[in-house]
Amino acid sequence: MAQQADGSRQSPSTTPSANGPSAPPPPPPRPGISLSVPPPIAATVQPPGIARLARSLWIAGFAAGIAVVVFGFLDRDAHFERLKGVISGMVADGDAQAVDGATAVVFLGSLAMIALVVAMEAVLLAVLFKRRVWARWALAPLVLLHAVVTVITADFVVAPGADGVLATVLLAAQFILAAAGLILLFFPTTTVWLLSEKFSERLGERPA
Repeated sequence: MAQQADGSRQSPSTTPSANGPSAPPPPPPRPGISLSVPPPIAATVQPPGIARLARSLWIAGFAAGIAVVVFGFLDRDAHFERLKGVISGMVADGDAQAVDGATAVVFLGSLAMIALVVAMEAVLLAVLFKRRVWARWALAPLVLLHAVVTVITADFVVAPGADGVLATVLLAAQFILAAAGLILLFFPTTTVWLLSEKFSERLGERPA
């Protein structure tokens, strides 16, 4: 503390000098307390091994069905010639144009039915793996429709003899894989995983 000429003491100045350190800035204001509770973060539940196996079987069945459609379309000329003899007896006047048109409708319609069933099953399978239980029950009658479509279209898309062995194997594999995949989707482990979605939704709707 400095002493003046008259003997009094002078208190040190609180104002910082131009060359001295500046005073630290005041701390920022604290945020207010929020009474709202943030929503819980939903945990990602991985499908069990049985469900993943079922999905693999379904995908393999889809591949077999698509192969039937692709190979049949590429070999459509041979199928048309084979079916013309069958359909010509069904057309009353035997007109060549009518026979050609009916043959194309029957064969291409059969391929379209197979492709449609595969597409419907693929959509429902994708919905099911979002843990929607109703999609599993929708797949059950669809597999029965799959069997009906397989029986109806087999006579039109499968050539007789050794030429139709590949198409026969693919059609059979498509249905067997779909049926096996459906059975696995009803296993208890898969059921618990599917129902966990409803359980998590109920927890999210429960008031805090």
